[in-house]
Amino acid sequence: MRKLSIQSGFTLIEIIVSLGVFSTVVTIAVGALLVLVAANQQLQSEQSVMTNLSFALDSMTREIRTGTAYNCDTAASYTAGGNNNFFEDGANLDNIVDIDDYDDCDDPPEGHTLRGLSFVESGDSVSGTNDRVLYFYDTEAQTIFRRTGTEDAMPITSTSSGAIINDFRLWVTGTEPLESGFSGRLQQPAVTIFIDASNAQNPSKHFYLQTTITQRTLDL
Repeated sequence: MRKLSIQSGFTLIEIIVSLGVFSTVVTIAVGALLVLVAANQQLQSEQSVMTNLSFALDSMTREIRTGTAYNCDTAASYTAGGNNNFFEDGANLDNIVDIDDYDDCDDPPEGHTLRGLSFVESGDSVSGTNDRVLYFYDTEAQTIFRRTGTEDAMPITSTSSGAIINDFRLWVTGTEPLESGFSGRLQQPAVTIFIDASNAQNPSKHFYLQTTITQRTLDL
């Protein structure tokens, strides 16, 4: 007479418990993974913003420190001030001969959406024609632009990269030429730039950059 073999297995309760434990572990693991992915995306976005801001600040610093005849000004719009308004595309920046500190760049009048600094490039390494260069901020576009001569303004900060410029301030001192003797001005021109930016994905988080640029060319 052949003996019956008994095969052991999992009971229904054991299977249910195992599935419950497995589901819990998978849920926790997936949640942690999603948190890591989101954190990585935010860090990459912030890194993109900082890279964009560093590039913009380095570009401005490089040109401003070797420039001359600084002129800081503001405007209510691109057309305000006539054809010689240096914020308007096509207006020849070389027609701007005034040099002044202009406190308005630090504290612009109400309603002025444009503020910037123009200067004559020392040499022709950048513009190629020794034109006047302009960096300015548009509060409506929340972007910093660069212009040369009669060329159109080109953005140097990009909202597509997530960089939103909340504020852009300029402090310009010592624009008048140096004078001999102890009765005149003896300090070199200096430009202080302040940028308040934020990330489009996290507007509440601000990035602050500030630098002071001293003119290298002896302004006699």
